[in-house]
Amino acid sequence: MVSASREPVSRALDVLVWIADHRSDPLVVRQIARDLDTTPSTVHRILGTFQQHGLIARGGKGEYVTGLELYRICASISEDLSITRIARPHLRALAEQCNETTLFGLYDSARGQMIFVDRVESLHPLRYVVEMHRWIPLHSGATGLAILAFLPEEERRRIYAAGLTAQTPETVVTVDALEAELERIRKRGYAHTLGQRTPGAAGFGAPVFDSAGHVCGDVCITLPVQRLEDVSRDTIASQLVAASQRITADARAAGCRAPAHGGFAG
Repeated sequence: MVSASREPVSRALDVLVWIADHRSDPLVVRQIARDLDTTPSTVHRILGTFQQHGLIARGGKGEYVTGLELYRICASISEDLSITRIARPHLRALAEQCNETTLFGLYDSARGQMIFVDRVESLHPLRYVVEMHRWIPLHSGATGLAILAFLPEEERRRIYAAGLTAQTPETVVTVDALEAELERIRKRGYAHTLGQRTPGAAGFGAPVFDSAGHVCGDVCITLPVQRLEDVSRDTIASQLVAASQRITADARAAGCRAPAHGGFAG
């Protein structure tokens, strides 16, 4: 339970997280207050403090907008995430090889979810734009299954207990069917799905491991299903797995460890 002296800090952090999760939404005091079950005066006071520190600003019509200082802080932290720096050149090389959108995702054990932290876009005019920096479940789509398959059984069961909701009609939502698919993923070393998270999208994912041997994220490729007719799935899979293995090797050499096991280092 949060003590009374820490309550203002907790409230301020709640507002900061709301801003991060609603980047395309206007920063309306009453809406934030409703979503966070607090008072408009509390939110107004917090936003005023954020404005003093440059985290938010006032737009031309007096509305609240995200401030440049918040962008600076986020960019600085993101650039300092060593495993993202390690993965970036491999992500670019993979995109050049397959000419499809490539992504790098990281796993948070405490949440039991993943987040995309980097991507390199395809040059094709028709492509799926994957939303970055938003927590997504592991059980839906190759990008999550590639991580889920290599987690310890106890951790997988904890994730199942939190609920397996369908993102699309193709999402696997029964434990037995999911476990059978994860076994196939472990055997071949990568995940491949069609329309499980986004209708009409094909996904490939291969795990990345940290210096302690824990799965910490994955490398992913996404493309429209209709383009699969013109490409070799085996070729895409082999290129993907090779990239994930190179990132794993570099992460281990740099001593990178997943957040649940001590924080990324290197």
